[in-house]
Amino acid sequence: MLATPAAAQEPAAAYCDETLLVERFETHVDPPPRGIVTYSAVLRNALDVERSFVLVVTATLFQRPTAAPRSIPASGRLTVPLGYQAWQPGVAALRGDRLAQVTRISCLPG
Repeated sequence: MLATPAAAQEPAAAYCDETLLVERFETHVDPPPRGIVTYSAVLRNALDVERSFVLVVTATLFQRPTAAPRSIPASGRLTVPLGYQAWQPGVAALRGDRLAQVTRISCLPG
């Protein structure tokens, strides 16, 4: 039996003229006793050159990334922590589109 190739997934979000892509937003829920929800984004550089960017998270999260320049290698991938928050019963964690709405990325010239 032959395996069929998996269909290519659309990126979760695209920035910088669709040259810097968020392949997926990740949400990890760690219920009590630890009781935190952590967030991250897996970025992919669609260019054959290193890319510099600034990422800002507008949601109220602990340890949000600072708005400092970062770089991603040519055609590379990078997982960026977006922060964490206390787990609250009955309150939905941010996922997918909701994480995309609070994540801003600007590419730097160069």
